Amino acid sequence: MNEIYVALFNISLFILLAEVVRAFLSRYNLPQLVGEILVGILVSFLALVINPVLGYSLIGLNDFVIFIAEFSILLLIFTSGMEHGIAPIKSSGLFGFLGATLGALFPFFAGYMIYSKSLGESSALFIGTSLGATSLAALISIIETEKLKGGPIDFLFSSAAVDDVVDFLLLSTVLTVVQGEKLTLFQFGFKIATLVLIWVIILLASLYFVPRISNRVSENYLIEFSFVVLFGLVLLMISLGYAPIIAAFVAGVAFAESYKTEKIKEINNVLLGVFGSIFFVTVGAEVNLHELNVGVLLLSLELTAIAFIFKWLGVFPFAYAKFKDFKKANFVAIGMTPRGETGLVIASIGISMGVINNEEFGSLVFMAILTTLIGSVAFKYLTKRVNLN
Repeated sequence: MNEIYVALFNISLFILLAEVVRAFLSRYNLPQLVGEILVGILVSFLALVINPVLGYSLIGLNDFVIFIAEFSILLLIFTSGMEHGIAPIKSSGLFGFLGATLGALFPFFAGYMIYSKSLGESSALFIGTSLGATSLAALISIIETEKLKGGPIDFLFSSAAVDDVVDFLLLSTVLTVVQGEKLTLFQFGFKIATLVLIWVIILLASLYFVPRISNRVSENYLIEFSFVVLFGLVLLMISLGYAPIIAAFVAGVAFAESYKTEKIKEINNVLLGVFGSIFFVTVGAEVNLHELNVGVLLLSLELTAIAFIFKWLGVFPFAYAKFKDFKKANFVAIGMTPRGETGLVIASIGISMGVINNEEFGSLVFMAILTTLIGSVAFKYLTKRVNLN
C-alpha cells in the first residue's frame, strides 16, 4: 500500500484522537501534551492489535509521519523563540546558566555512577546523557498553551534552552569516549570550547543579521523568508553536529528582534493549530509494547526517580538563589524535569550504535514519557499556586 496515503490517514487519525483526548482532559485541568502522549501509546496498542489482522502496517509511524512531527516541533520552538526573544536569557543571567548546567550534569553523573558496573561503562554513559536532557518542547508546549509569563517562566525558558546545549556537549563527549577516540585533557577542553564558541557566534550573528534583513523583506514574502532562515539554520547547525531544536530556538530568538514578527506568528499558530499535536503523539507511539516486561518497567521506574531527583537537585539551588522564594524555585525545578524528545533522540543513537540493548532502550523511552507526563502534570498544578510575577 502507498506509504504516502497511509501517512495521511495516520496523521489525520492522530490529530482527531489528540483533539478528542485533549478536550476530555481539559475538564480536569490536565496539560494538553499529556493527552497527546497518551494518544501515542494508544496508537502503539492499536498497531499491535490491528496490523497483524490486516496483514500490513495500516496504523503506526513511517518516514512521512516523522517528517510532519519534526516540522511541528521545530515550528513550535521557532514560534516560542519569537514570542520570548533574547530577554529571558539576559534576565536569568548566571543563575539560569548554572541551573541549566548542573541540572544536566547531576543526572548524568548519577546515572553513570549507578549503572556503570551493572550495565557497563558505555551503556551507563548513554543512560546518564539521556537522564540529563530537559525537554524544551514539553516545557514550551505548556508555557504557550497556558500563556504563562513572569520571572520564573523566563528563568525556565532560558535554562531549558541552555540545558539542550549542555546536553549536546555531553553527547558529543560521550560519543568520543564510546568510539574509542583518545583525547588529551587539552584536546578535550578545546573541543568543548569550540562547540560553545560556534553556538555563540551563530546566535550573535543571527541576532544581528536576521532582524535587519527581515525588516527589509516585503510582507508578501515574509513567511517564506522566515522558513528559509529557519530550515537554513537547521541544516547549518545539523552539519556542525547540533540538534535541530537548538537551531529552531536560535532562529526564533533572532526573528523576535524584528518588528514584523506578528504576521509570522499568526501563520505559525494556524499551522500549529492543525499539526501541533503530532510530535507528542509520535513520542507516545515510540513505546514498543512487544518489549514491555517486568525488567523494563522496574528499570524505567528507577531511571524516572533518578531523573526527577537529580534534575531537581541541580536546578533548585540556583533558582532559589535567583528568586529567594522556595515555591518559585521548586516550580522552576519541577518545570525542568520532563525529558521528552531529547532523551529519546539520545537513546535512539545509543541503540543504533549497539551501545545499549533493547531492554535499556525501552526503559529510556518509558523514562522519557513518564518524566514528561508526571513533570507536566505537576508543573501545570503548580502554575495555579505560585505567584509568577
